[in-house]
Amino acid sequence: MCPRHAPDDDYDDEDYGPSKSDQKKSMERLQALGERLGGLGEDQLRKLPLDETLLAALLELRRLKAHEAIRRQKQFIGKLMRHADEEAILGALHPLRNPALLRQLDLLLARLLAQGDEALGEVTGRFPAADRHTLRQLLRNARKEMQAKPDEEISESSHPARHKLWLHLRELVALSA
Repeated sequence: MCPRHAPDDDYDDEDYGPSKSDQKKSMERLQALGERLGGLGEDQLRKLPLDETLLAALLELRRLKAHEAIRRQKQFIGKLMRHADEEAILGALHPLRNPALLRQLDLLLARLLAQGDEALGEVTGRFPAADRHTLRQLLRNARKEMQAKPDEEISESSHPARHKLWLHLRELVALSA
């Protein structure tokens, strides 16, 4: 009878890190995030926690027109994203993923539309970044729109001034979060 080969007891369960396919998935995820960042405006990009090299690469992406140049730039941005703090960037991009914050935003909008200047003072006190003049103008336009179309279902297309006010409030909540 032939002796059976026993498994090596010398084998170590060494951790070799993530597999090559896991690394590729991670790089593709970072490149996709970089592409999303490339679609943002310059002022929005400057608000994010990006290093200067990555910021310059994202701004350069907006300037490019040739398909191949855009593809290469996106790959370069993906490479730079490996060294960036992905969690901090995602946190800055999506401060309103929290349903409680969205609910707070909707309540704030409803209160502003119902109470007007009374609630406006509270909002400017609560959010130091709020510009009272801009907020008052957006509120005035939204209230006029709501009075002109009281029976219409509220949507972005039917009430654009209300939507602009909501976007402005969302930015204020995001800056304070």
